[in-house]
Amino acid sequence: LAGDRSGAAAVEFAFIAPIMILLFFGVIEGSSAYSTNRKVLMSANTLADLVAQETSITKDSLDDLFVGMEDVIDQRDIDVTFRVVSVYLDAATNEVKVHWSRDSNSAVPYPAGSVYPGDLDASLLDDAASLIIAETEYGYVSQISQKVIGAITMKKAATRWPRLTPKVQFCIVAGSCTS
Repeated sequence: LAGDRSGAAAVEFAFIAPIMILLFFGVIEGSSAYSTNRKVLMSANTLADLVAQETSITKDSLDDLFVGMEDVIDQRDIDVTFRVVSVYLDAATNEVKVHWSRDSNSAVPYPAGSVYPGDLDASLLDDAASLIIAETEYGYVSQISQKVIGAITMKKAATRWPRLTPKVQFCIVAGSCTS
């Protein structure tokens, strides 16, 4: 019996198959998560860039941008939150403060005049100009291992200097803007 090798290939396959299957699905999962992470970053960059190209932006225009950014990440109905924040340097306190902010849920995530809680170097700012920050937060759920891993929160932020004006104004409606 020691010289009989007729089942050796089946035994070797039984040892190697689970590792190869795990490696195969791991590569698929990893590439899907990486691709989604890149899309989350691209949506934050695009959102910041589009807002920075304006002199003022209305609530309706910003809501339209939020809908468009969802499609950048995924065509399906997804759990994503976008925030756009205009910040400036308060010369009196040397703190980065919020000029205005808005998120995709029509809320104000950071009140005007409050200290911006994000990590931002105050030496890059002055009190005469603002900086546009777009934040994207996406609850990524894998199609393959959603029951095993669950949701993974991907957060990305992008900053842009306004191009046409020192500060981009936020308007509830045209003519009713921040100062």
